[in-house]
Amino acid sequence: MTIAQIVLSDLHLGARDSLLTHVLGGGEIAREPSPVLAAFAAGLRATLGDREKPQLVLLGDALDLGLSPFGDVSKAFLQLIDAFYPENGQEIFRRDIVYIAGNHDHHLWRMAQDHRFVTQLQDGEIPGDLEHITPIIGQPTHGCRLMESLIAQRPHLAGASVRIAYPNWGLADADRKRAVVMHHGHYLDGMYRALSNMRGFLEQTPARPATMHQLEAENGPWIDFLWSDLGSAGEVGGQTGSLYQTMLSAGASHDFAESITRRLTGGLNAKLGINPQMQLKYGITLDNLIRAGVDLTAGRAAERQREGYGHVLGEAEIDDIGWYLGQPMAAQLREELGELPREMQFVFGHTHKPFQDELMVDGYATPVGVFNTGGWVLDEPTLMPVQGCAAMLISDELEVASLRLFNDPTDGTMAPVRVEGSGRVSRLVDDASEAVAGAADEWAAFSSEVHGRIVAEADRRVRDMLDQSNHAVREAAE
Repeated sequence: MTIAQIVLSDLHLGARDSLLTHVLGGGEIAREPSPVLAAFAAGLRATLGDREKPQLVLLGDALDLGLSPFGDVSKAFLQLIDAFYPENGQEIFRRDIVYIAGNHDHHLWRMAQDHRFVTQLQDGEIPGDLEHITPIIGQPTHGCRLMESLIAQRPHLAGASVRIAYPNWGLADADRKRAVVMHHGHYLDGMYRALSNMRGFLEQTPARPATMHQLEAENGPWIDFLWSDLGSAGEVGGQTGSLYQTMLSAGASHDFAESITRRLTGGLNAKLGINPQMQLKYGITLDNLIRAGVDLTAGRAAERQREGYGHVLGEAEIDDIGWYLGQPMAAQLREELGELPREMQFVFGHTHKPFQDELMVDGYATPVGVFNTGGWVLDEPTLMPVQGCAAMLISDELEVASLRLFNDPTDGTMAPVRVEGSGRVSRLVDDASEAVAGAADEWAAFSSEVHGRIVAEADRRVRDMLDQSNHAVREAAE
């Protein structure tokens, strides 16, 4: 058994609060990899040894396009390439990378959609619309032109490719009746299904789409509009970070939603003479519609996946996973494979809270293995015990194991890097655990680097919050 793929998610390259982005003292992005990234590469290299190189799968939000300028993101991506594919050193991965876009980098999928549409026009065709989704199973055919253009700046990597899939990509073994499907995880979060929620509210129909095509067709433009491009929006984009943090706090998000609603309804009345109490349909007033729309996007979003201090999944998130696996994903798998696999493993990120477990999902014969990658950024100034990061290992027999890299050191100590499974018997867990143990020194050095960076970043955030608070107090006093 060999490790065929290694899945990384939520790197947020280019973000100042990503543990992987190397930022110099003056605030500019460095050329060389960060100490954390270099130590991570050393741990992987020592663990894999002379084994066959695995494929690198980037599971969304690898690039922080939603909150960081394209230039910073591009430089940080080259840091990753230099760490994993050094010019004068051992390359860790195969040169055919698979990229599954998420929410902060949805723009990459939009670029691929546009390129395919224009190419078809140049071939004399006029497609009916953009290609909303790609097949789950099979080699992706869309090239990620941004990443491939950056890799081209490294001549020793001639011929390397990055193929993009969206919103899912997976592997299937017909003989073993197994499959592994990967999705960034944003469509498990109601914030990113806002337009479907609005449609369901207006039409009194089920808000959660039944197919992947409907899910992306309804919500893709919304994700692109608010979550994937603002890193290059100048000062307005710079304020998006504050908005994003607000959305992660239930209390602050509720106040924010109420403020938006009052401003919208008051402005319509004062400036346009439109009465917010005017009825639209079925007794629904304009005020009802605006309030519902804002609440479905800004208000309830904070009550979803990342705000929990002590748990990785709540009942609502488990219900959303069941819907996603049991309806739109199941429909596409049946269309592509003819039937659902007997053994199913699902890998996602987005929440920044790594875990592994098994869930019963309607339609599947056995419990589905569910694995979360966590993430490489700090979401809050305070450390959270459930926040952390993992890399997913996929074997050539489609077993999945979690390489647990770290959790926030809330008690001042870092748990050692280790391999964990979802609970079932797994050769991959045993083999990978032995390989990780053989690289104990490299992983201990990695843990030390991560610990130092997390503590430093948390301290910096606390100082920034205190500075902002003191500034606000001084302004109020004046």
